[in-house]
Formats: sequence, C-alpha cells, structure tokens
Amino acid sequence: MLRPKFKITFRKPNGTKVELGYFTSFEIEESYEDLTSTARIIFPRKLTMDGKSLFAGNNPIFERGDTVVIEGGYLPNSQVLFTGFINKVSANIPVELECEDQAFLLKQTKINYPSKVGLITRSKKGKLLKHPKTIPFKVYLDELLDYMLPNIEFKAIDNINLGSFRSINATPAQVLDKLKSEYGLFSYFIDGVLNVGFANDASRTNEEEFEMESVGINSDDLEYRIADQIKLKVVAISMMPDNSKIQVESGDPDGDTRTLHFYNLNKTDLQKVADKWVKEYKYSGFVGNLETFGEPYVTHGDRAKITSKKLPERNGTYLIKAVKRSCSVTGGYRQFINLGVKIA
Repeated sequence: MLRPKFKITFRKPNGTKVELGYFTSFEIEESYEDLTSTARIIFPRKLTMDGKSLFAGNNPIFERGDTVVIEGGYLPNSQVLFTGFINKVSANIPVELECEDQAFLLKQTKINYPSKVGLITRSKKGKLLKHPKTIPFKVYLDELLDYMLPNIEFKAIDNINLGSFRSINATPAQVLDKLKSEYGLFSYFIDGVLNVGFANDASRTNEEEFEMESVGINSDDLEYRIADQIKLKVVAISMMPDNSKIQVESGDPDGDTRTLHFYNLNKTDLQKVADKWVKEYKYSGFVGNLETFGEPYVTHGDRAKITSKKLPERNGTYLIKAVKRSCSVTGGYRQFINLGVKIA
C-alpha cells in the first residue's frame, strides 16, 4: 500500500526554522511556459505552537518573505517538490499560504537598463533639438541577465543580440516577460537555476513510464487525435545576430498556429526546420492532461512514456509541458501531467 509522508519547512531571515508534518492540503503548479512556479498550502483551522498563532495576529511566526520547502513522497521515497517564499498569508480561516519559487525575488526591485542612455541634442548643423534623440545601442542577453540578476545563477541558450532593448523602472520579472513576448524567450527555474531560452529547447533527458491501467487514475482530460484529422500551421522565426528576424511558415494555412523561435538560422534551414516540425506535430497521439499517482515523479521538460496493455497501438512518449501536483487528506497524493509534443 502506498503511504505518503510530507514535511514542510519554514525559515525566517534570522535563521529560525520550523518543520510541520501536518496540513490540510497543498497544490504545486509548474511549467516551462511560466516564469513563476507556485504553491498553495492550506493548514487546519486552529494551528498553534506553544500557544502562539503561526500565521495570524500581531506577531505571527510566519510572514511574507519567509522561505518554504515542501518535500516528501511515498515512503520510503522523499523528493523536494517545491522551494520558494511565502508571498501571501490569508486572513481567512482556515489559513492559506500562497507561495512562489525563486521568481519571487525577481519581483521585489526595479531596474533601468542600460542605466545611462546617450542623447543627441544637436543636429548635424549644430542646431539645438527640441526633442533629443536616443543614441542607438546594442544590448546582449548575457549582459542584461548579468546586470539584473547579480545574485541568481542563470543559464542562457545563447548570447543573443537584443538590439536597442530598454528597460525603464521595471522589475526583472517584467523584463523577462518582455523577452518572452517580444523575442520568444521563455524563462523558468530548474533546481534554483534560471533557464532562459526557446520553448523548443526545454526538453530534458529524464523519462518515466506511465501505464494507463496501473498508475493512470483519470484520463478523461486526454484526447486521442488521428494525424490525418489535424490541421496545423507552424510559424518559425529566426533571430539573427544583427537583431533582424526571418520568418517562414509551413503546414495548413487555416490550421491551428504554433510559433517556434530559433537563433541564427538562415531562411533555407529555417524552412527545413518548420517543415520537419509540421510532420512531428501532426502525430496520432494524446493531447491534454493525465491524472496519476504522485510517483513516478516528473516535472516540466521531462518525458512521459504513456503505455497501455489494452491499446498498445496508442503507446507513445511525450514532452511534459506542465505539472500540477496535489496532496490532501481526502484526495491523497496526485499529479496532473500536461502533455506537449509527441517525441516517440
């Protein structure tokens, strides 16, 4: 019989540490498409320590900014499931904590980059301009990340030329959101390291098998699609070293659009990649979410090998786009795996 056991550890800036092995429920959500992984923890109605309220009152033990680590699994296994900070403590009963991973730190300060920008104040003939012009400059990804993340380890896909990129009075998290919307660069934490790159670079080598008849709890949110019935258009964009962009398309003009980003691919190679991705995306396979027991443990970027004894012709391996895991007294330990592209 699977028996789950968990521990939640809180630590204040002064080093005070408290470990709790009891809670009402928790939920953790993570995805390589989102900068911030979140955790929501609900505690019993009246939770005290030495007669003192843990989360409420004039002098609560736990407050916003305290670190939190959730770890555990099915005995004897134990896995760190979440590391981050308390972002919000509810005033309601029962007490609910909203937590964020290291992305919390990227929302506490604001930056201007470049910190100083040159201006052209006179025309070529020496006339004073009423509206000075900004001197063009180039910003590179590594330089930007170095400047705004002095205390955070990061790994960038390449030192991409961002052109005349400017950030004015914005948090590092807002800057990373801008990189996502304007350059297609996704940012997410893995083991405390901020990864910055394209979504199609998120795949990792870890692979776990999920047999539908043994570990699959609910597959109602999974849909099996036949390749011939899928209409798909792929838009591929290549960012060049001089900050220009090349764009090509492949597939069905009226199909569902997927946009892919690359760096320094010429138009011919980019078209080949786009054509290849159309073939790979138009597969017979599952889309949606699979609910399983809490183990085997997987996270975004891992690979899920879905197998079935009843329908072996539908076996396949998928990139995991997102994972939500939960544990409660009534619901047990579960994970909800959102499947991305079929890999094999």
